[in-house]
Amino acid sequence: MTGQTDGNYANICLETLFRLDEKGNIVGQLATDYIADPDSTTITIHLRKGVKFSDGSDFNSAVVKWNMQQYQAGSKAELSTVSTIDTPDDYTVLLHLKQFDNTLILNLTTAADAGRMVSKQSFDANGGKTWAEKNPVGTGPFKFVSWTKDVSIVYARNDNYWGGKPYLDGVQYIRISDPTTAQMSFTSGGLDLYGPDPVIAKPLIDSGKYNWSVTPEGQIPALTGYAADPTSPFAKIEVRQALSYSIDAKSLSDAFGYGYWQVTNQWAIPGTWGYNPNVVGYPLNPTKAKQLLASAGYANGLATTISFYNTSQALIDENTACQKMLNAGGFTITLNPLQRPAFADAATNGKGWSGIIRAQGYSSVDPLVKYANLARGLEFKGTYLPQEFVDTYFKAIATPNQATKQQLTQQLMSLAIDKYCMQTPLYIQGSPIVKQKRVMDDGFGVQPYHYLNPMTWVTDGK
Repeated sequence: MTGQTDGNYANICLETLFRLDEKGNIVGQLATDYIADPDSTTITIHLRKGVKFSDGSDFNSAVVKWNMQQYQAGSKAELSTVSTIDTPDDYTVLLHLKQFDNTLILNLTTAADAGRMVSKQSFDANGGKTWAEKNPVGTGPFKFVSWTKDVSIVYARNDNYWGGKPYLDGVQYIRISDPTTAQMSFTSGGLDLYGPDPVIAKPLIDSGKYNWSVTPEGQIPALTGYAADPTSPFAKIEVRQALSYSIDAKSLSDAFGYGYWQVTNQWAIPGTWGYNPNVVGYPLNPTKAKQLLASAGYANGLATTISFYNTSQALIDENTACQKMLNAGGFTITLNPLQRPAFADAATNGKGWSGIIRAQGYSSVDPLVKYANLARGLEFKGTYLPQEFVDTYFKAIATPNQATKQQLTQQLMSLAIDKYCMQTPLYIQGSPIVKQKRVMDDGFGVQPYHYLNPMTWVTDGK
């Protein structure tokens, strides 16, 4: 398990200290509660008692401290404000912070990976990180059995689960690369829950034969020019603005999202406290895009590339539509579909990209969480990153006052889009989940981040 997407499919095995309920509220899971003290810059976390990992080892404060230290040793920013970790007793963890961080507890939920707990006993007994990445051992209602690349992840019931014995014998996540085969498998009853592209989901949902939901979170794609090199065309704001003026996110959302995606011009969910309704953005205007390119020295247009993580034909079609829009705005675009290793090099390994990349990240009830790695230069390094934006971000996460946090967060949205045009966010890609009517109480696609209710049950279908 190496990232948020992997973590979503490990939730039933590797639990987090906290989780989000269906309204986005933080609730306890392996932890019962927390006390934040801005004056002493500490956060005290109280742990649930009587919990064991599926290998029989105890879940306690020493294991939590070890997990957090392992996470800090990596390249992610979620625990970067934690200076030291104390364990006053077996069920209390005391975090000392370099500065107060109002996003930290959210980072310990299913919204991120920092709060995901693995067994230290199994980690140590089997050689460490390389083994543990492919053999997760957690406290969850289901135990990891096997993983076959591009085929399936198999879990079996954890009979000793602290939350009570689950009803299901096991859970399998199956990857079927051919969409027609996947759809046939679902409609024939071979799959219980199905997450197809919107174009396939809509007629199934409209048929009335199935239950369904749309995930409250989703990927936010954002077209991002490489601006770290001062000789790059995208180091000029006029070129970044030309990119934005060339894109019609509403048309793309209608064509490919089928009503399940929500257009946004910023890294915040419309209607939530962090969303800034006063952000103007860049409404479609290909004529203005060409004018901006000309003013930046590209009167004859700009030839460049869009790189994107290619996981389906739908993504190729979506980026082909972006290509046509950008071409109409004065660009000459070549598409560069990437497999996961090459995309990871650009996204998290700091190797950059050429031209434009389709950056992505999950939406969050707190947009500051989504900017954590970007603001520190740890994610999509090459994005234009002005110091004013960075300074405002750190002020926003450090305040203990929610009203001040809201004001600074909305200011951050304005800086990112209207003042600096750092990226071109498109929409929140909520994922439609189609369900056989025999599946009961699953909560999948209703609670955030693919949380599956441990007490899901399935009727005989009659």
